[in-house]
Amino acid sequence: MRKFISLAAILGKEDKELTELKQGEYETDKLGTLPFTAVNHDEYKTAKKDCLKMVKDGTGGMVPDLDDDALMVKLIIAAVDKDKRSDFTFANKELLKKLGIVSAAAAVDKLCSPGEIYNLAMDIQALSGFGKKAEIKTEEAVKNS
Repeated sequence: MRKFISLAAILGKEDKELTELKQGEYETDKLGTLPFTAVNHDEYKTAKKDCLKMVKDGTGGMVPDLDDDALMVKLIIAAVDKDKRSDFTFANKELLKKLGIVSAAAAVDKLCSPGEIYNLAMDIQALSGFGKKAEIKTEEAVKNS
């Protein structure tokens, strides 16, 4: 028989245990090992909202359009910036000046290859809880094929 979580079990846990975010690392060609921390719900919502715009749907109405590439970069910036194991941040003014750019997003584009951006963003999302359901759906699709 399956055992489900109880309210008493949750209330008995330390706050840190319930709220602590997972940490990961990603190896890049130019930067070396880049530490990152999973994003929480509010950070993800903010990043997603910043990358959403309304576009015409061809019938006179408007539909939301999410810029996936911009979302990946925003998640990288947030996850790397909040990781306290390193003082590195893509938004550092000295770094931006050195690279001759004005934004953290431009720094990500300049310092990471397109594949690194994609893979790092996928790692961040997986660590933030998006990976398990996607893996289960993939496994189910393979079983049913």
